[in-house]
Amino acid sequence: MKLETKFTRRLFGWIILVTALFATSLVVVQQRSESQYRLNLLTSKLNSYNELISNAYKLGHFDSLKIDLPRELRVTIIANDGRVLADNEACNINGMENHDRRPELREARFNKYGVSKRKSATMDRDFLYYATYYGDYYIRTALPYDLELQQKLQSSRFFIYVSITFFLLMALFVYLLTKRYDRMLSQLNKLTKQIADGDYEQDIDVEKTELDDVSEQLLRILRQKEEARYKIENARERLIQHFKLSHIGIALFNMAHRVEYTNAHFIQYANLLASNPIADAGELIEDPLMQPVKRFILDKSDGQHLSIIIPKGGKRYEVKALKSEDGAFEITIEDITEQEKNRQLKQEMTSNIMHEIRTPLTSIRGYLETLNFMELPEDKQKHFIEKAYAQTLRLSELIKDIGLLTKLDESSRSFEFTTVNLHQIVEEVRVAFLTKISEKDDKLHNNLPEELLVRGNESLLYSIFQNLVENSLRYAGEGIEMVINCYHQDENHLFFCYYDTGKGVDERQLSRIFERFYRVDEGRTRECGGTGLGLSIVKNSILLHGGEVEARIHSSGGLEILFNLHK
Repeated sequence: MKLETKFTRRLFGWIILVTALFATSLVVVQQRSESQYRLNLLTSKLNSYNELISNAYKLGHFDSLKIDLPRELRVTIIANDGRVLADNEACNINGMENHDRRPELREARFNKYGVSKRKSATMDRDFLYYATYYGDYYIRTALPYDLELQQKLQSSRFFIYVSITFFLLMALFVYLLTKRYDRMLSQLNKLTKQIADGDYEQDIDVEKTELDDVSEQLLRILRQKEEARYKIENARERLIQHFKLSHIGIALFNMAHRVEYTNAHFIQYANLLASNPIADAGELIEDPLMQPVKRFILDKSDGQHLSIIIPKGGKRYEVKALKSEDGAFEITIEDITEQEKNRQLKQEMTSNIMHEIRTPLTSIRGYLETLNFMELPEDKQKHFIEKAYAQTLRLSELIKDIGLLTKLDESSRSFEFTTVNLHQIVEEVRVAFLTKISEKDDKLHNNLPEELLVRGNESLLYSIFQNLVENSLRYAGEGIEMVINCYHQDENHLFFCYYDTGKGVDERQLSRIFERFYRVDEGRTRECGGTGLGLSIVKNSILLHGGEVEARIHSSGGLEILFNLHK
């Protein structure tokens, strides 16, 4: 049977031609990809030998390692200048020529790794060479490029036979399809000719309706599929972007336990957890640390979700596995070190806050119970009321400081930054503490330039100098001097020092004075009414302004605070 219309003959010819070109291209690409894949597997194995040999060479165990290497593997250690330092096949390495211009070495010098297939001048036979550059020397391994190795590197012909079979079946299918379409077009053409000639036959078998309906249905289905594909592609791209931007390591495995997708974080975390370096995410499952995950994946009767914590290298990693009913699964790795640390810090802070609040509340309750249940003289009553009032002030100050620290922890975006005159800020602090300074016969020296400007939050900058001065007034003693200097500035930062000439602190405690609720002298601090949060507020406010802070003992014996602020 032949195709009757010219259009269907051309259609059949073009479809067959395109199919043949596609099948040929697919075979060529597959063959090259498979050959390259096999070569990559072989070079990966040679690279492992190179790493093993390099470690043994550094430790001086190369000679003892040679007996454990495969018999057909040739190993050469070459210096930077091309001199052969060792070779497991050559009897006299001194007589070997300089290897500096070997192509695999020249490639390794720039790319760390180099591959070359050529004839060996020493062995007079073809070898596949793989060289690794270690900075001071090269490790080069080679395998004889014999028939066996060539067959290993050649791609399988099975895909070619499958492609030919597919092409023949496709040709038969296209022929039958175009034949049917040819018959429909022939009948439609016959009908149009009859209508044109006025000789229309009612009983002619024309599949005009079927052709139109099929076309409309195909177009509608194609539009729906295109819309669905577009949505799926968009969702897939968004999901991949999410995986890439995620700080969590993610690996997706199919039902054959092969890797379908991994992000960079997973490879990084996997190598941090694995006992040996890995290049493929699937290798991590075989590591001893991941045995619980492997058992979970293989056990079909187990649940759908597993989570384990793995401590490694001073950090803690949470590994989660989620498997589906079809056997596919995913593994995620997350560094939860900071989360655990923050959780512990929050627990400690909560405990400290409860302790600090309980103390003044207990005192207030004791004073009020005494006033309520005991008959006291008026002067005693006044004394207890003043004590209770002092504790409420301390409690109010504590709550205010906790609120400020919480706000500092949350986000810098909640603070408005403007241009602030620091000299004026210190003067405002001086006015606020003028009475206390006079009562204790202290002095505050504001040595800041009058036009010293910085962009920051005025309230937080005020709290820095307020807490420094208040700390000195409370704990440094009487008759002291407090000095504020700006001793240096560059394009980006202002550098300050604040010190008092008071009692100072023990040098061993300097590293802890910025901790929350830390007190140098517990009894003296409670007597003076401090919350233990002042210097912590100072530190966090400085950090929020892009600065750093340190403490040391001043030459006068007092406490000196050195800090900087970003302009």
